[in-house]
Amino acid sequence: MKKRFSQYSLWLSLLGIVIGVGQYFTPIYSSNILCIGIVIYLVGFLCGVIAFGKHEKGLMKYFSLTSFVVIPLLIMLGMLFFAMNFSES
Repeated sequence: MKKRFSQYSLWLSLLGIVIGVGQYFTPIYSSNILCIGIVIYLVGFLCGVIAFGKHEKGLMKYFSLTSFVVIPLLIMLGMLFFAMNFSES
């Protein structure tokens, strides 16, 4: 059986993102659940790096690699917009 690290990467990264973002939309907040989501996301990122290193075919391997850059940018933009709104009032 051929291991497809790109598929593992895609699903684990998506699961980690859903768990992490879901913590902000639910009334029950737990730092343990957030840490589990971050660990799952990082395992997905690691699978993406392995898939990229093994030269697997397809574009799924790029999802976790690009999301590792896009998510911090979105967080930074959110903080920037918060600071801009906070300074106006």
